[in-house]
Amino acid sequence: MPDRHILLASCAALTLLVAACGPREAPIPEVPETITPAADAAEAAGGVTGAVTTVLDAGDGAEVVEATLEAPANPADAVIETPKGPMTVMVVMDSSGSMWGQIDGRSKRDIAREAVRAMVESNPELGSAGLIAYGHRRKGDCKDIELMRSPGANVPLADAVDALVPVGKTPLTAAVETAANALRIEETRATVILVTDGIETCDADPCAAGVSLEQRGIEFTAHVIGFGLSADEGRQVACLAEETGGRYIEASNAGELSEALESVAEAVESGPPEAATATASIDGPESVEIGASFNVSWEGPDAQGDYVDIVPKGHERTSGELSYGYAREGSPATLRAPGEPGDYELRYVWTAPQGRTVLVTRPIEVTEADVALIAAPSIGIGEPLTVDWRGPDNPGDYVDIVPRGHTRTDGEKAYAYTKGNPDTLTVRVPGTPGPYDLRYVAQAADGRTVLKVLPVDVTETSVDLAFNPAVSLGGVLEVDWSGPGTEGDYIDIVPRGYTPRSGEKSYAYTSGGNPLELKLPGEPGKYDVRYVLQSADGRTVLKTVPLTLNDIDFEVKPSTASGVSGETISVAWTGPASDGDYVDIVPRGYAQTSGEKSYTYVKADNPLTIRLPGAPGDYDLRYVFVSSTGRSVKAVRPVRVTPADVTLDVPASVAAGASFQVGWTGPGYANDYVDLVPDGHTRTSGELSYAYTKKGETLTLKAPDDAGAFMVRYILQGPDGRQVVTSQPVRVD
Repeated sequence: MPDRHILLASCAALTLLVAACGPREAPIPEVPETITPAADAAEAAGGVTGAVTTVLDAGDGAEVVEATLEAPANPADAVIETPKGPMTVMVVMDSSGSMWGQIDGRSKRDIAREAVRAMVESNPELGSAGLIAYGHRRKGDCKDIELMRSPGANVPLADAVDALVPVGKTPLTAAVETAANALRIEETRATVILVTDGIETCDADPCAAGVSLEQRGIEFTAHVIGFGLSADEGRQVACLAEETGGRYIEASNAGELSEALESVAEAVESGPPEAATATASIDGPESVEIGASFNVSWEGPDAQGDYVDIVPKGHERTSGELSYGYAREGSPATLRAPGEPGDYELRYVWTAPQGRTVLVTRPIEVTEADVALIAAPSIGIGEPLTVDWRGPDNPGDYVDIVPRGHTRTDGEKAYAYTKGNPDTLTVRVPGTPGPYDLRYVAQAADGRTVLKVLPVDVTETSVDLAFNPAVSLGGVLEVDWSGPGTEGDYIDIVPRGYTPRSGEKSYAYTSGGNPLELKLPGEPGKYDVRYVLQSADGRTVLKTVPLTLNDIDFEVKPSTASGVSGETISVAWTGPASDGDYVDIVPRGYAQTSGEKSYTYVKADNPLTIRLPGAPGDYDLRYVFVSSTGRSVKAVRPVRVTPADVTLDVPASVAAGASFQVGWTGPGYANDYVDLVPDGHTRTSGELSYAYTKKGETLTLKAPDDAGAFMVRYILQGPDGRQVVTSQPVRVD
């Protein structure tokens, strides 16, 4: 899933002398240095601006991140405090590509900018917070994390946030770790507030990072705001807050984001809430087979976000559960047994003011089974479903997926044979959401028999497409996407309102990575960018986001309106310089985008140089634009080609087999030559003797051994081939 996150952490504590790193990348030292408070204070007193590079240890669950921390040029930009001072705040702003995603017709980037500005206006003390940004410089780089503003710096926090442009990935966990290290949480009180519109995309574990930060910090808290996240996505980042005693708040639009930031700002000032209490009960079977579905009934507070789960016996964390069901879906909740036999616990988890709290547990045993199917109880449309299985494994046995209640052993939506897939296989689920059954079908002498049925719910998949919604002709559209990403899925560009799942103007398979680059169409107008799912039952358009493609100016300006055959002229051009764009010369009125007489790619330079054709006449100079929909002529200027002035000084007659001299004047282009051919010969090949003009102003040719009438010719080598410019007769005696 693409990603988007904002972090904060309170300002004014400890000797923290770090200023905005600027847009340049940090050098990587061979021996990392550690910034000490004493060194920071000395730099602030003397106005030192030299950069100090440090390696920030990301801790458990996150990669090591290198960042450049510069001393502020102005000592007033630094905040100097004792370790026992007030809480320190750092804003870590998500500027990943997914922030181009739209909510109510506005980009999340713009919504977040306004929300941060409103928070600072209503809570001026937070205006002195520092700023860390990530994903704003390079696409696909999990180490694109930069300290943009030290706490207390002169540049207004909201202005610094406004300057960010979404580009890259979401190193959510490493960004929080970077902020914590910059704030020196082992020495001072600090809070980080994370606002994220996506989950971790850089293979790190925010839950493990939360545990590590809580253990390291003397008084560290992380609050998390899930901006536009689903409940399941929110669970993946909520633990970062809960492990550090912070709050997780959901926000689905601009108003809720502002309210969430305001609530978190109040929490920073007031500290953690008093622990609340509640009671609950839970009931379920004493034992279940591995992989089986079973019901759990419960009574409890039924607060937003409450759930029932199953965990290994003694598991204390409110993350890492094996299966769960939300209380809001009613009692009983349906859970799925794990694939390993053993002792487990059922739990009711309350979303309390102080964070997720286990109210009650009940033991449950998970036992072996002769025939078993172990799979997730629900999965998004089109996704591959991993199935652990046990069974007779006869030749022809298979696991299939069918609509719920389907009893025939044909008409399956998808299937996979057990042979060749020991213990685990993959079945691709349909592209239509709904209730389905996963079945083990045995092939016996008397036909097929269904030995095991496991219910599976195929759900709508969270899909998002984030990109700049208004771009100009030329180049590519960078699309940050989230979705199934299964084999055959693709993102395309089609005219606005186009519904067929073929005939697209441009496309790229999701297997190409994230973000994807789509070459833009060649005509301005209104388009749609779509996510197309390739599932077991065909293609389905899962998401459509509008794109406006604006026109741009195209122009070609030759340095002269006319030139001599084969001459090189310069041409100034205006255009997007997309890959493959070129300027060419064609006969006057020629409309095709092939068969040109001369061309030069615009990537070469501006102005560029191009050779005129060798044949005199009227021509068109054109800018040819290359897009996903092919080549198109975007600008035309007339140009005239005049004959080259060429003379030949040839003797009237020469002796058979003798060498003789020929004088010439003319352009003398590379590969021009003078040749000797029989009288009436018209081809520019088959010559009897020749010499290149680059040999000098006087050339030597050799007469044939047979007497007769011959011609000496000047051959101009132009971009459109060889041209006979002039000829003189010679008699061989």
